[in-house]
Amino acid sequence: MKSREYIQRERARRSARTATSIEHAALHEVARRGYPALRITDIARRARVAPRTVYLHASSKEELVDQALRRRAAAQISRVERWRARAEAPEAILNEMVAFHEREYRRESVLLETLVDGALPRHVAALLRDLDSVRLGAITRTMNDLARRGALRVRVADAIALAHALLSYPTWRTALTGPARRRAPRLVAAALRSAVL
Repeated sequence: MKSREYIQRERARRSARTATSIEHAALHEVARRGYPALRITDIARRARVAPRTVYLHASSKEELVDQALRRRAAAQISRVERWRARAEAPEAILNEMVAFHEREYRRESVLLETLVDGALPRHVAALLRDLDSVRLGAITRTMNDLARRGALRVRVADAIALAHALLSYPTWRTALTGPARRRAPRLVAAALRSAVL
């Protein structure tokens, strides 16, 4: 009886690993080739599975990309919604917010770049608006908290707008690939602190 449970658990783990591998492969391939040029055989090759295995997980490339993007976006939305600054000092709160946005961009850069540049169907591309809305909610919550403490030297709406612009996905892409590279988060945090505190 126990060996049967063990075999079933192992099958479930293998199936989950395969699904994750296919999902990652689909996202990397759509980011690399673009949505119109995406082929199931390329996804299968990158995931190191047979094309028919990919079809067991999704009936078409559209369904596969849609599932992968929605699952990753839902996970990121959940992380952003849960984020709260732990620090007490206003400077430290802004530093934490910048560090969090940098980590999220690095962690999900393939997802975000695909949503920004991927020429995806309209219903899938709408995920970017959802992500941006949740990110703006976290920024708004943080800036309102700083305003209640009397830490802002600008109007709260201006602080929110500036933080939203400095922490947007295209800004991170430019900052992390431009001349500043590793220094970019420190520079973004310094610019935000000096502008609003």
